[in-house]
Amino acid sequence: MFFLPLLLFGLQIQPSLLDIGEFFGDMTIVLKIFVMLSIISFVLQNLGKGPLAILVICVMSYFIIFDYFYIFGGVYILYMLALLGGVHLMIDFFFAAPHALGGGGGGGGGEELEQRSGIEYKEQQQHLMHKGKRMMPLPGM
Repeated sequence: MFFLPLLLFGLQIQPSLLDIGEFFGDMTIVLKIFVMLSIISFVLQNLGKGPLAILVICVMSYFIIFDYFYIFGGVYILYMLALLGGVHLMIDFFFAAPHALGGGGGGGGGEELEQRSGIEYKEQQQHLMHKGKRMMPLPGM
């Protein structure tokens, strides 16, 4: 009986664990890290690794991550969603749609593979071997 209140108190959920504001704060930090990596990647690919690139990275990071993140954070999320959606549409259009329509697109050579059982494969193999023996010339002729 003495341990029952201690047990119930130990199972009680702390209200600080359910604070949604802390979750959004953590997600903002994660988003800022991704934005910073995108800035670095973009600048290094376009300007190289010189001192000008480092200066541009510092200036862009200051304005985009610290000063105007309330604008650029939402823009970055929309950009990533559009980019992933566009890639998904291109994959569907070029690779999945031709197979769904019965065509043979997507680098498959255009042939449609038919499904056969093991018995049909064995019969086809025996037929080809028999056909090959008839057409093969005898050695020494």
